[in-house]
Formats: sequence, C-alpha cells, structure tokens
Amino acid sequence: MPTKIGQCVLLALWAGFFLWLIGFGQPYLARLLHPKLWWLLGCGAVVLVLFFAVGCTRSTVSGGAASLKWRWPSLLILAVPLLYGSLLPTARFDARTFAQRAVQVPEETALQEVGDQAAAAGEDEVADAAEVPLTRINAEAEQYAGKEVEAVCQGMRDPQLPDDLMICYRFLISCCAADARPVFVLVKRTEQTFPANDAWVRVKGRVSLYESRGFRIPMITADTLATVKEPAFPFLF
Repeated sequence: MPTKIGQCVLLALWAGFFLWLIGFGQPYLARLLHPKLWWLLGCGAVVLVLFFAVGCTRSTVSGGAASLKWRWPSLLILAVPLLYGSLLPTARFDARTFAQRAVQVPEETALQEVGDQAAAAGEDEVADAAEVPLTRINAEAEQYAGKEVEAVCQGMRDPQLPDDLMICYRFLISCCAADARPVFVLVKRTEQTFPANDAWVRVKGRVSLYESRGFRIPMITADTLATVKEPAFPFLF
C-alpha cells in the first residue's frame, strides 16, 4: 500500500507540474520548449491523470518485501527532475552556455534553411526591416551588406575581440532547450557604451562583413544600442 500511494503521488505531481506550466508557467515554458510543441505537455498531462486514476483505483497486488525495497528508490529518482522546477525563474542561457556550444560560425546548412523558408514565403528581395532575426542576417549576410537592420539579442564582450566589438547572440532551437545552438553577429560601437554581459540589447545599424581567421561574420555598426527586457520568447525558431 505505501508503494501504491507513492506511485499515485508521483503521477499527481508530474501531471500538476505539466498543467501548471501550460496554465501559469508559460514564461518559463518559453525557455524550455518550442511553442509548436506545447500541445505535447497537454497530452502528457492527460496521460498522467489517466494513469493516476487507474493507479488509485486498481486493487493492490502484493509484491513482497524485495519488490518494495527496489520500488521506492525508483520512485525517488523519478521525482528528482521535479526539483529542477524551482530553478526555472532564474535559469538562463548566458555567455557560459555560448562558450560551451559555439565552436564555430553556425552551420551553413542550418542557416540556409532559414533563407529557403523566407524565399518560399515570397520574401525574395532583401529590404530594410524594423527587426531582423539573427538567423536571417547570417543566412543572407551578403545580401544584407550595406542594409540597415534592427536586431534584439544578448550582448557579450570577448577579450579576443577589439575593444569596440562585442558578440550579439541568441539561441536557435528546433525542439527544445536541449538542442539550442547559438547564432551570432558582431556589433561595433560608435559612441555608445557596451552593456553588461548577457544583457538584452536592441541594436540598429548597417550590416557589413567582418573577416578574421578565415571566417566572414556579419557585423552591425551600431547607430543606436540600448538595453531592453528579455523577449517573451528568447529563442529563435
């Protein structure tokens, strides 16, 4: 009986956590999962509620002392991920994550898909835009050269760069935070002061190509550079 109660409590906790994320924790969910996949949490919550109902109504089958001994550790292990929910309010991708996942300029094939999708949508001509995602600037860097753009991203100073340059980055996801890959451009200041590392910024200026060590990286020469609030969806899709 104690094991059965533990199983029911665990299922209820997981179902409650999923429902809370969908109903009240969407700002946190936006940092975990692609919006198009949020429905999976709803399905998972329904399945867990059904298992909870079945588990609480079925007759207890005695498994003996040995079975009880091994079931409790497994239940506790399944409960451990729920403890990470307390970290959601402060969990962020930052410069350390960027350093761990950015080993080179983002893969050309992945970024080319963004350009292909834009062309399929009828956006064949590159024009000045109020805000342009970093994926688009990377995928169509040569077409954007000389164009004025506006982008929102996180800023990061790198000691290997000149004093007037910083990295402006966001993370691209296909599914969830686990597959997030950094996409970045360089930002060259004129008279502005760079914000603190990992602060969200809105930069507006003209695009050029910065060449170094065999890489060609898009660079925005900032006309304006201001800190902003973290977007509701910090990832690029």
